[in-house]
Amino acid sequence: MNPIVEVQQISKSFGATQALRGVSFSFFSGEIFALVGANGAGKSTLIKIICGYYEDYEGEIRIEGQRVRFHSPQDSFRQGIRTVHQIIDQGVVPTMSIAENLALNELLDPATGLRYRRQHIRTRAQEIAEPMGLTFTNWDLPVSDLSQSDRQLISIARSLVGEPKLLILDEPTSSLSTRETDRLFEKLDQLRSQGVAIVYVSHRLHEIELLADRAGVVRDGLKSADLTRPVKSQDLVRAMVGEIDTTPHDHPHAVQAGKVRLELKNLIVRPGDPPLNLQLRAGEIVGLTGLIGAGKSELAEILYGMREPVSGEILLDGQPLKPESISSAIDKGVHLVPEDRSNRAVIPQFSVNQNLSLPFLRSFCQFALLKPRKEQQEADRMVRDLGVKCQGIHALIGSLSGGNQQKVVVARWLQRKFRVLLLDEPFQGVDIKSRHDIIQYLRDQLHDEVVLVLAADLDEILEVADRVLVLNRGRLMGEQNRNSIDRTQLLDWISTTETQFAHA
Repeated sequence: MNPIVEVQQISKSFGATQALRGVSFSFFSGEIFALVGANGAGKSTLIKIICGYYEDYEGEIRIEGQRVRFHSPQDSFRQGIRTVHQIIDQGVVPTMSIAENLALNELLDPATGLRYRRQHIRTRAQEIAEPMGLTFTNWDLPVSDLSQSDRQLISIARSLVGEPKLLILDEPTSSLSTRETDRLFEKLDQLRSQGVAIVYVSHRLHEIELLADRAGVVRDGLKSADLTRPVKSQDLVRAMVGEIDTTPHDHPHAVQAGKVRLELKNLIVRPGDPPLNLQLRAGEIVGLTGLIGAGKSELAEILYGMREPVSGEILLDGQPLKPESISSAIDKGVHLVPEDRSNRAVIPQFSVNQNLSLPFLRSFCQFALLKPRKEQQEADRMVRDLGVKCQGIHALIGSLSGGNQQKVVVARWLQRKFRVLLLDEPFQGVDIKSRHDIIQYLRDQLHDEVVLVLAADLDEILEVADRVLVLNRGRLMGEQNRNSIDRTQLLDWISTTETQFAHA
């Protein structure tokens, strides 16, 4: 069988940095091909070449045996290539409505876009949303008002329009719940049976094991491996980064956790939620997991001064914590790595150095004048300690891979003393080696502080946490210590339905 799309000897440089060096892969109809690599390996660069974002490269692309050269994403789209990018807001227009985003391809078509009719667009949007099971009560709502998962699903639903030849999904489940992920996987199986070629990019290796017919590994811009089903995680890791120590490390402070640092007393996060009562002790990393919509991010926003609770009390070292603003929370030693990196954590036009120092500029100033040498020394240290892969601290953060951008965001909040560190989905788009580096750095630096990690992915929580808590529709279901984990019980707590609550 001949490939539907081939990339042959693709090379691409950015200044002195060679992102890709002679990479070749073939993609076949009716096959899911997993494209795997560490952060900064070159995966996103290859994807952007295939979808027409970069036209300056060496090598060639062939579609059904014919050589093509794309000069824009529209050229790629016309050839039947659909791409859902890792950065969610690259796939939607936040200021446009849900209906307009779903029907965006038609709106951009000169033949139909000029004959805009709101009702027609809404009807067409519902047709596009239906295969992914998407329903909205208000189709005219701006996409900016939606959660990350809804924005991601809109982008995926639109990519399925028009029977694509090649569907490229870059970290498609990074913001999806388990239920939404299962729905996506069912759709991918259906598309595979219909003969669509699918390129699937994910750092969640269990997804690769489940889905992939073949897997290609990129390492430092080179093709490292080409694996066939059954694709095993250990083979992928070895090809991605070599051997790494994945043995769980005991947290030296966890066994003898200190005094209560943060306490929630009858805290009601959202109207209708039950009260939360919780104690977090000095020196421990606590993992809070649950489906998207469980209330994790809302709790983090309350602790960080971004919203007010319905009622209840928060105590920090025994004193009431009522941050009136984000700056107030930071002054009290509460730091947050937010879930939505692209919109709420990085400024793409700023350098790595500027993004790192942004919340703490006063500490780099003397007599209201910035001391750049001190600022740069601190940035160099954090980039080195967390292994951020970049051309230097003066490189624009937008030039980094998604995983390396995430490492910069985490590093920002670790460079200054904190009392409570909130990490909301900190490992989105982060490869296994980088995740391991971040976790080890946290453990090495933690003394009498508290780290609260909020993530929907249970495997990520189990890798990092000393204590695991489950939140379900605002209700604290239970907790387990890392030395006595019952995964079945955790999954049961996570998946308990509202009906089961009523009969409990």
